[in-house]
Amino acid sequence: MVKVTEEVQESLKSAKIAYLATAAKDGTPNVVPIGALKFLDDETLLISDQFFKKTLANLRENPKIALAWWGEKGGFQIKADITIHTDGEIFRQDVEWVQGIKDTLKPKSAVVAKITDVYIVKSGPDAGKKIL
Repeated sequence: MVKVTEEVQESLKSAKIAYLATAAKDGTPNVVPIGALKFLDDETLLISDQFFKKTLANLRENPKIALAWWGEKGGFQIKADITIHTDGEIFRQDVEWVQGIKDTLKPKSAVVAKITDVYIVKSGPDAGKKIL
């Protein structure tokens, strides 16, 4: 897996919304805005699922994602392999974290993303360049 830099982590933390892209087994794409995500460590993201429908179906068929964002501290695109947790310690921690943000949110699953690639999304000669 890939270890992301402090710059990438701070960029995502400062973004209000990230866009999560998935694809069904037949290749049909889907993208959704998400706000409930955080780094578990420098190789792993936790994405909390409150409202996924097509996204969750896609993740079950094809456990790969692309996540892109842009904010005050720039932006990047991450690609990752995922696992879905609906019980156990990771799910319990997800529920506790999300309900600490807003107690009316009810996570359905915790998506753990092991980062495989990181790309630049800003304009210029390095646009789209793989950096990790």
